[in-house]
Amino acid sequence: MAIELIVNALLLVFSLFCFFYVGATMPKSPVNELGAEQWPQAILILLIISIVWNLRNYFKRNAHSDIVQAFKNIFPDLIQFFKSKLFLGMIMLMVMAWAYEPLGFLATSILFLIGYGILLGERRPWFLAVTVLVITLILYVGFSVFLGVMLPRGYVPFLRQIALFLESVFQHL
Repeated sequence: MAIELIVNALLLVFSLFCFFYVGATMPKSPVNELGAEQWPQAILILLIISIVWNLRNYFKRNAHSDIVQAFKNIFPDLIQFFKSKLFLGMIMLMVMAWAYEPLGFLATSILFLIGYGILLGERRPWFLAVTVLVITLILYVGFSVFLGVMLPRGYVPFLRQIALFLESVFQHL
């Protein structure tokens, strides 16, 4: 319970920092158009509103004495958190972010989705393989073809060749 409050408070502070950082560092767009700085700020405003709402609900459903008691028992809760699937999933996400450039989008997505599927308890290899390939393909086509986002190809030669081949295949869509 105390961890929830701490995480929400840290997310709120970080979101506010990001909101003002984006406003201060991005070039200002003309008044009559939505620029590059306004889209992240709009999303951050929604995130800040959601966090404030969550904090309000937290204090509404928990008595002051329960909150104080939760902070007294924070160390066993932290140990339990570090052993949880949630924390392992967070670590996997950080590894994915680190591996994104060197391995490329395709390999990173496939490895991450396989790992996360196993973490969530999927034990049917055929289902996991089909699901991972379909999701990766949908993400690749959605971002690369429809949105025109350049996805990393990776530095590993054979992974880069696969990405270049897929780009040539989907270039005609």
